[in-house]
Amino acid sequence: MKKTVWLLDADMTLFDFEKAERFALREACARFGIEISVKESALYHEINEALWRKLERGETTQAALQIQRFETFADALGLSADPHALAEAFVVQLGEGCFLFEQALSLLQNLHARCRVAIVTNGITQVQNQMVYALKRGQAMGGIAPTEYDEDGNATPGYTTTVPRARDLTQAERASRQLKGCKFTARLAGAIHYVEVRGTLEY
Repeated sequence: MKKTVWLLDADMTLFDFEKAERFALREACARFGIEISVKESALYHEINEALWRKLERGETTQAALQIQRFETFADALGLSADPHALAEAFVVQLGEGCFLFEQALSLLQNLHARCRVAIVTNGITQVQNQMVYALKRGQAMGGIAPTEYDEDGNATPGYTTTVPRARDLTQAERASRQLKGCKFTARLAGAIHYVEVRGTLEY
């Protein structure tokens, strides 16, 4: 049967996400003077996988998971680094890691010459991840305030992001291929005690 369209996933089909994850962990820890061995990187992967299984069972949230994995990892290795800071550095470095599998480019070139090729991804999540990545870079460069905690552990985030839910989009909105209503707020770092920045990203 002749195939006119090929649908390909991105992570672990074209891009080596596990390599990007190892790179991000190594570089994030290096920012705090921590050298990670292969064994310790494997330990993080086990912790992360266990938490994702908890997420699938509804026992945690994705936001909590992003911090819990570094809390557990730091406790297991006796690290003094702040898990929240590690988590923020990890996301920044994950955005820097882009590793194609060895034959991925030649595969795409071969397919492109014969048929249409489409990448299957969670587009809304990718848009939000890029917003978060840009905001975390702002924190890393000192322009956006970091998340702060009071004596009771209550957080004042340096930024927030909101995006529409896929199930809330109308058929007309889906057909337009335009994603509207993506928003962020951020607090500027520095002498000013509080500044709120609002923006809209359209994709």
